[in-house]
Amino acid sequence: MSKTGLTDKVDFICKNLSITDDPDFGCTVEFSDTIDNENESIDYIINNTEKYLLIHRSYPEDRDEIDWYTVETSENETELNQKDKIFIKLNSSLFEINWSGSKLIIGLELTNSELNDLNKILKTRFKDKIILLD
Repeated sequence: MSKTGLTDKVDFICKNLSITDDPDFGCTVEFSDTIDNENESIDYIINNTEKYLLIHRSYPEDRDEIDWYTVETSENETELNQKDKIFIKLNSSLFEINWSGSKLIIGLELTNSELNDLNKILKTRFKDKIILLD
């Protein structure tokens, strides 16, 4: 068992959560099993085996355009169908996401503040695409 008390069913443990909300580029939530290190060697960058999940919403440039949603992960190549919803179960130790027939489970080691920020951004910026389950 890991520090979170989870068994092997977890795809990876999130060591770094990044939330970026930019009015021009959109909103991005990224979970990574690697802590960012600016002094990484070229060899490390080329042979990187980082596990990650990225959820992105792009804001339209014109009023008649729609928002575009993306799910990207190192763990599979399933693309999000724009007609599909994203289903998420979230608690203090687990983030489970289901989209377009794929599923990913991430163990969480977040502070209460990080967890609250994540919950808030999912409920506000992704409310039209994501359904949060209990």
